Amino acid sequence: MKNFINFLTYSRIILTPFIIYLIYINSYTVAAIVFAYCSFSDVADGRLARKHNLVSEKGNYLDPLADKILMIGTLTILAYQGIILLWAYSIIIGRDILITIYRSYLIGKNKPLVTSQYGKWKTVFQHVMVIVILLNNPTQDIINLIVSFNAIYAAATGVEYVIKNGF
Repeated sequence: MKNFINFLTYSRIILTPFIIYLIYINSYTVAAIVFAYCSFSDVADGRLARKHNLVSEKGNYLDPLADKILMIGTLTILAYQGIILLWAYSIIIGRDILITIYRSYLIGKNKPLVTSQYGKWKTVFQHVMVIVILLNNPTQDIINLIVSFNAIYAAATGVEYVIKNGF
């Protein structure tokens, strides 16, 4: 079971360049399907690890890192193509990078990052946002609205993590 859980996590990292390429060549539907697999694998690996008592420090670090690689890669190509707002992209990606650095800082102090339900919802909202953009071909106004909401929510959860975990 441990190998399967690791496969789910690593597959998100391995599939990220493929998703980027699919978006680059405007194959949005296939990109959405692969991205949706990655979204479900994110949920599955955590649940399976907890269910089978296989939660580890490595997994606690690697799983969010895989998520950030997936999200940063996907949002970067969407920003490159001018599909999402640059300021919102910067906030979402900046938050993910800063939280990764913060997580490493806390690990160095022997203090794991305590996550929250808000952070988990941030991930859900972002995954849904990407799938909606890729599958539904919404108007630019709708894209701007959902990306702006995600940026503001991401920033708020980043602040909440720092308040909750301290220095």
